[in-house]
Amino acid sequence: MTTGSIGSHRAFMGVSLTLCACLTLVLFVGWRYYFEELNKRNTLIAMAARDQARSADLEKMGLSIDAGKSQPDETAPDATRLVLESQKTDAPASGTPALYPAVSSIKELPLQETSEEVVAAVALLEEYWATPAWRDRLRMVVDPERVSALMKDFYETQKAVDPVPTGLISKARYNIDGTDILYFRYNGSRASGTLEVAMRRGNEGRYLVDWESLVGYGEMAFAALREKRPAKPVVLRVFARQFEYYNFEFSDAAKYYCVKLSSENGEQSIYGYVERGTALGDWLAANLATTGPSGAMGFTVKVAFPPNAESNQCVHLLQVVASRWIVLP
Repeated sequence: MTTGSIGSHRAFMGVSLTLCACLTLVLFVGWRYYFEELNKRNTLIAMAARDQARSADLEKMGLSIDAGKSQPDETAPDATRLVLESQKTDAPASGTPALYPAVSSIKELPLQETSEEVVAAVALLEEYWATPAWRDRLRMVVDPERVSALMKDFYETQKAVDPVPTGLISKARYNIDGTDILYFRYNGSRASGTLEVAMRRGNEGRYLVDWESLVGYGEMAFAALREKRPAKPVVLRVFARQFEYYNFEFSDAAKYYCVKLSSENGEQSIYGYVERGTALGDWLAANLATTGPSGAMGFTVKVAFPPNAESNQCVHLLQVVASRWIVLP
C-alpha cells in the first residue's frame, strides 16, 4: 500500500468519524427535543383536563373561570381571577326587587395545605363525616344557632340524609365578596358522581362547614312540595337547566321560559316557568344557555305554585336567590 493510499484512508476515516459524531450529536439533540416537547404536551393535556374538571365542578357552585385569568388581580398578585356566571347580564337597577343575583367578586387564592388552619379544617371535616347525630354536628357548622332549626327539619321532618363522600379529589381556596372559603371536591354519591363542600370562618375565626350548601337544603322536600302545592314562596337548592316542557297553566311556549329544577340528590324534579322578556327571564336565558341534557347549574331559588294548580310539577320561578348553593350573609 502506498503512502498516498494510507493518507487517503486516514482522511476518509477521519471524515467518517467526524460525520458519525455529528450525526450522533444531532440524533441526541433531536431525540431530547422530541421527548421534552412530548413531555410538555402531555403536561399541558393533563393541566387542561384538570382545569376542565375543576371548571365543571365550579359551575355547580355557580362559578366559572374567567377567560382572562392570566391577568391577576392587582390586590392579589398571585391569585387567579374568577367571575360569576351572572356577570353575563346586568344586575337589577337600584331600588328594584333583586330577582336574580348581582355581580360578585370571586378570586382563587393560594392554598397552604400544611398551614395550621387548613389542617384543622380538614380534621374537622373528617370528624363531621364520622359523626352520625346531627345535634353533635352543630359545633362544626357555620351559624349553628340559626342552622339548628334547619338541621332538625332536614333530618327529622324531611327524613333526608347527607351525601356520602367516597374519596377526596382536590382542595382550593376562594374569596367570594370578601368571604374566605375553603372548597373541597370529593367523589360522592350524588348523581353527578362528585360532591362539593364549602367551609367558611365561624365566629371564632376557624373554618366550619357551610351545612346548607353541603346538603342542598330546601325549605321543603320535593315530595312534600308536590303534595302540598304551596302558593307561598319556598326556597329550594336545585340543579337548574333549560328545558322544553310546556303544559297546564304554562302551555304557552312563546310566553314562558322553562327551567328544569332537580333536587339535590337528583332523584326528583319539577319545572319552573318565568315570562320571556322579563328581567329574570332574560337573566335565566343567558345564564342557562350552555346547559343541555347533561349540564346543570347549582341555583338557590324561590318557587310557588299557581293558585289552584292544575299540576304538581309546574311552578312559578319567582327568584334566583343565588347562582350557587352558598348564600353569603
